Amino acid sequence: MAKRKPGDDFSSDDVAKPTSEAMVPTRKSGVQAGLEETVGTETLFHAIVTDIFNIGRDPECNLVIRKDTKTSRKHATITRQGMAYVLEDNGSSNGTIVNGEKIKGAYELKVGDNVKIGHREFVFARRTGSE
Repeated sequence: MAKRKPGDDFSSDDVAKPTSEAMVPTRKSGVQAGLEETVGTETLFHAIVTDIFNIGRDPECNLVIRKDTKTSRKHATITRQGMAYVLEDNGSSNGTIVNGEKIKGAYELKVGDNVKIGHREFVFARRTGSE
């Protein structure tokens, strides 16, 4: 094994090689991001399951909001960017509200952010597989 020098960028041959895709992972992340919504006494969790997660009245959206005239057909999009989740309004008539403010451009969601789309309110949350 080669001796490391200060400033070595770890790009030498003695660095571990990537594992094969066929190998089974030793640990699987059980953390899931999503939008929580309280309906009556029940809390619903709408998991963000794709890298581009569409919200609106259109039946093709990942989260469909029915019978809400304040929600556009393709109202907003949440995009996963690495570990971050970025919310953007898609030019809707009524806008997308985060923590009481209408967003302009991209907004990086943080756990606990309150998101209002049309008449519906959600809280951005992360859950582990055991919840």
